[in-house]
Amino acid sequence: MENVKEIVSQNLIRLRKENNLTQAELAKLINYSDKAISRWETGEVVPDLETIYALAEVFGVPISSITERPTEEEVSKKTDTPLGQKILSQIFLLFEIWLIITVIFVYVKITKETSIWQLFVWGVPASAIVLWFFNRKENANALLFIFATVFVWSFITCVYLHLLGSNPWYMYFIGLPLQGLIVVRYVFNYKQSIRRIKLPMEKKKHNSEE
Repeated sequence: MENVKEIVSQNLIRLRKENNLTQAELAKLINYSDKAISRWETGEVVPDLETIYALAEVFGVPISSITERPTEEEVSKKTDTPLGQKILSQIFLLFEIWLIITVIFVYVKITKETSIWQLFVWGVPASAIVLWFFNRKENANALLFIFATVFVWSFITCVYLHLLGSNPWYMYFIGLPLQGLIVVRYVFNYKQSIRRIKLPMEKKKHNSEE
């Protein structure tokens, strides 16, 4: 007979990491202590059925995803593009962007004897938008917020440097409402994600009280 504690602990670790949650964050969502989460994940104890149901609601998976070993098909789906591979592919793409910028800079410097150093500044918003694009479907609101913020202010800086002769410092005022939109969007997305997690649990609590 398979070790139930081991199966549950491995599934909880996997599901928690897939949802980008810390033990403390998961504990808060189900009104438990992070020590309890730690004990479940180490296989010291197994959560009761009601708690397993609550965990399944938080992760948005059936109870069997916690109590049973994942099938080969489920494992293959999760390992198609592991996190390390995604990070490496993005780093590789960033190196390509900066290689292209450097090649253009060197070529113009040699052939035209002109220094277009501004290209390296343009590399910052280019990198930020690429990172935002590749992470837009991930559960990474904080990263998207950072990438969007870097893009807005670095893009304005690039335009400012291009028009440096007229010193259009007031261009930076454009970034203020844009930054405000980014903040509002980030807060909205964060609250929506928390609401999607808590709503099923609130319904369950309401039904049990009735």
